[in-house]
Amino acid sequence: MTTPDRRLPDGPPSHCEFKVFGGLGCRRDGSDVDLGPVRQRIILAKLLAAGGDAVSLDTIIDSLWDEQPPASAANQIHRHVGNLRRILEPDLDVRETGRYLLPAGTGYRLTLATEASDLAMYRELVRRAREALAGEDVMAGVRAYLTALELGRSPAFTDLPASALSSPEFVAIERERVAVALAASEAAIAHGMADTVLTPLLSVAAAVPLDEALQACLMRAYVATGHRAEGVRVFERTRQRLAEELGVDPGPELREAYRELLASGWTLQEELRPPEAPRPAQLPPQVAGFVRRNDVAAVLDDQLSDAFGDATIVITVLGGMGGIGKTALAVHRAHQIASEFPDGQLFLNLRGLDPDGRVMSPEEALATLLASLGEPAVSSPQETVDAQAARYRSRLFGRRLLILLDNARDSDQVRPLLPASRGCLVIVTSRNRMTSLVTREGARYLHVDRLTGAESRQLLINRLGVRRATANPDALDKVITLCAGLPLALAIVAARVALNPALPLSAALSDVSAPSARLDALSSADSSDDVRSVFSWSYQSLDPATAQAFRALAVHPGPLIPLESAASVAGVGRAQARALLMELVTANLLDESQPGRYVLHDLLRAYAGELLDEDQERPQYERRLITHYLHSARAAYATHHRQPVGAVGEPPSEVTPESFDSVPQAAAWYARERAALWATIDLALAHGLGRDAAAMVLAASAPGSTSIPPGRTQTALAILDLVSVLGEPLMEAELLRSVGEVFAPLPQADEHLRRSLSIFEGAGELAGQADVLRNLAVLSLSRGDHDAANAYGERSVDLARQTGHQELLAVALLTLTRALLGSSRFETGTRFADEGLSIAVAQHLDHLKIYYAQVIAESSWKLGRLERAVEVSEWGLTEGLCESDGPRCAVAAILARAAFDLGDLVRAERGCQQFESLIADNGFRELIEFSGMEQAETYRTMVAYVRARLSLMRGAS
Repeated sequence: MTTPDRRLPDGPPSHCEFKVFGGLGCRRDGSDVDLGPVRQRIILAKLLAAGGDAVSLDTIIDSLWDEQPPASAANQIHRHVGNLRRILEPDLDVRETGRYLLPAGTGYRLTLATEASDLAMYRELVRRAREALAGEDVMAGVRAYLTALELGRSPAFTDLPASALSSPEFVAIERERVAVALAASEAAIAHGMADTVLTPLLSVAAAVPLDEALQACLMRAYVATGHRAEGVRVFERTRQRLAEELGVDPGPELREAYRELLASGWTLQEELRPPEAPRPAQLPPQVAGFVRRNDVAAVLDDQLSDAFGDATIVITVLGGMGGIGKTALAVHRAHQIASEFPDGQLFLNLRGLDPDGRVMSPEEALATLLASLGEPAVSSPQETVDAQAARYRSRLFGRRLLILLDNARDSDQVRPLLPASRGCLVIVTSRNRMTSLVTREGARYLHVDRLTGAESRQLLINRLGVRRATANPDALDKVITLCAGLPLALAIVAARVALNPALPLSAALSDVSAPSARLDALSSADSSDDVRSVFSWSYQSLDPATAQAFRALAVHPGPLIPLESAASVAGVGRAQARALLMELVTANLLDESQPGRYVLHDLLRAYAGELLDEDQERPQYERRLITHYLHSARAAYATHHRQPVGAVGEPPSEVTPESFDSVPQAAAWYARERAALWATIDLALAHGLGRDAAAMVLAASAPGSTSIPPGRTQTALAILDLVSVLGEPLMEAELLRSVGEVFAPLPQADEHLRRSLSIFEGAGELAGQADVLRNLAVLSLSRGDHDAANAYGERSVDLARQTGHQELLAVALLTLTRALLGSSRFETGTRFADEGLSIAVAQHLDHLKIYYAQVIAESSWKLGRLERAVEVSEWGLTEGLCESDGPRCAVAAILARAAFDLGDLVRAERGCQQFESLIADNGFRELIEFSGMEQAETYRTMVAYVRARLSLMRGAS
């Protein structure tokens, strides 16, 4: 890091940027401004919608007063316009018109550069898209269209009254959005780029379900991307709505799109070619309501091409837990590619984990396969398995067959059934990972995971129909959550509803809060279609030690189970624990999502919990879990160079708490284990171990971080009551501080924090005093009392220096920096920020780096120190670690805007990409939690502005 430039910049000229999509807004010189009362906002909106053209006084009057306007209407409008001029240009004289809002005939017009309005940029991007397409530059045209659609992702002026939005110019903008979506989609489809516009087209089409042109375009996009069945659903849904709401049939455009769809090869039911003897065609029927899994389709396509390449034999193993849909996926895929294997398809259920225990032997399997190929099952009573296998391979020589071996127990059961002929494809399904088959025969293992939420929704719709499945969206979401992506569970619910027309989806999984009730709700009269029974077949195949480890894992609150936690709960060493867990992974009763990190499926956890209820060792498992997290949390806390308050005894030999070599390791553990740690605190309270619970709360996060997460205040208060009678004042003071921190900015915060400060002062405990003073500074800052925040922050920093604890000092400096910047003391705040950042770098406090990067980069940008803002932003995104993506989103937005203002378009593009990537999942929600809704929207607008400007500049070049 370099020393920052602390020179005060020259004042930049006043500059305004206007936003219409998603709500009317204006930023002047980088800050949001209040545009005044609603009529004033409507005037500005009409001028922005006009795009620089004049808007007459009569037009404005008609939009502001529905009935007879008052005699003073013109004067009121002139006054509003004057107010707007002075909002946009505060230094403007009362009699001056300024450079934005100019008189035009009897009305006004707004003069803006294209880049000063998102609507103007949107229209310019559309113009350039059309121009590029007219010049046959397809890529540039579609790219410009897509950028425009992103800029106008929301309707315009959404914060204006509904009565105002009925004005013709506002209606025209919305029609323009629809027309642009249609034009962009038609261009993309026509040039083989339908996949790029399917998502925005879906969004717009959903807003105008009766627009037949747009629905027809959506159908063509589905056909072009290989989702013809979805295109049929669009047609049926639109046809039904037209009939119900307008009483008309589909028009010629929608009918033509449907005709094209049928002509593309879609049929109501895929028909198999008649088998040619001795050509076997043994594939079972496809599963009703099957949902395509895009994550595995590409992998299977690659393996199909390998089957016709140089590979002698291609073996695909589909593995996964019971009920996950391996057979359905294999059968569906086999039907799709059956025509590629002209010599037929063989299917065999090897009964590897059938409840009756009748596993098919290799002899029996070979006899069945030989008979299917027109060969005698056994050539003589003395024929060996090897001889059978040799006849089988000879019968397949030179032929191209698809062989589906379902429900295999292990590699040894499958190995004799493998052909040796090039051009054959073998698909194996198993709950075993078939490690030996992968190692020796080069099989490709493909893990079949749970369905996504969208896939689960589609399965229920496929089984029940759109109307019944979606009649109650809340019930649909609840069913999807409770079934946890397990196709078997979803199919059971769908069957129960389908068999009883009077049963609503909301009643299918009623009263299932308890795990056992959840499995009861997913039961069936047929044990082969019962979730609990299907799980039991895998469990019963385990050896006793592995079965005990499976039961013990149900104690862990999850969702991620570290190897160390599993070892402690089971009461074994790390090496033995790893061996037991790998047995469970091999049996697909457990997933290793990361090295040394394991995941137990929600329904498997419920099943293991039922088994645990009958295990007499459950209290021991739970006590070891509590001890593990108590000592692991205290070790993480101590790694930050501070010992947690309160002494605890050494852990027993069968518990192996985690240890940490560095602050980043400890910080990563806190981020990963917070949910499990707090669930274990609840468990300790349930066991009557109040002091252990208190000790865990006090070590539940790194020093200087918020130790009590939202929703846990009552738990902390209960623990505080327990500690207050133990006669341990420092534990009580630390708990008071933590509780007071959670209560900010409520009045209770003052009481708890001041009681805590009094105890720490009486004990002469400087670190505790520094922490409480830091909390008081944050509390004052939240209330807008910057003077008090600065005073508390300075005292906190002074005491932190005296302790010699560098992390405590870095945290105190960060709080003081925010207080100083909040009161516009930029020079002093920047100096303290640089000091704190130096400590964070020297002490490897990676969890603090991103916060320092954010305050330094943003203050540098606001001061016009653009190079410094860009440098610190890039450094923070590379070096900083954080449990939440919120600070990273903010820094990426600052990087995008500061780099653009600097003229560094490469880094500006990089900032946009990083911001867009971070908010794609939960990043925007975390950004709101970090900065508040208003500031989060500001960050997003900054990126949208830069993205649009970059697109315009690319188009101009």
